[in-house]
Amino acid sequence: MDSRLNLILAVCVAGLIAVSVRWAHAMGEWRPFWMGLLALSAFITFLNRWFGFPFAGPVVGKGDHDLALAGAMGLCMVGGMFAQYLYRYFERPVRYRQKWDWGCFIAPFFASPIVFIPLAAAFQNVDIDLTNPRLKLPQLMVFLVAFENGFFWKEYFDRKRKQVEKGK
Repeated sequence: MDSRLNLILAVCVAGLIAVSVRWAHAMGEWRPFWMGLLALSAFITFLNRWFGFPFAGPVVGKGDHDLALAGAMGLCMVGGMFAQYLYRYFERPVRYRQKWDWGCFIAPFFASPIVFIPLAAAFQNVDIDLTNPRLKLPQLMVFLVAFENGFFWKEYFDRKRKQVEKGK
């Protein structure tokens, strides 16, 4: 993987661990933290074996053009995550809104690699020229799908959590 992508992923992993430690400390529930840390360690081991994470390796692709497309798709995805949080916040009447929580607002950044990797893989062979000022329908579709993935990330995780809770 490219060194810049490694850095972004490393920052997201460190942020996820920091938020998890804070949550475990506040709730006094360390068992879920250790289970999550074990799963995260397995994922990092997988990334290390297959992609050399956290060490930069050779980049496969068309160079900076791919990185610019990945950056644009990432911004659209994170924009969708923020839009989802704001939607949930503003869909309630003012008297029923919960207090603004910066942690919940920023948390999608730490889940973004989980959502972004399948998205990037799905569009890795798309030939989109970001230097062309005219936005064509295929370009728009890629960016809207990225936004949609970001918007619905929480719904997916919430649905999985409910399935696990029903199974208990």
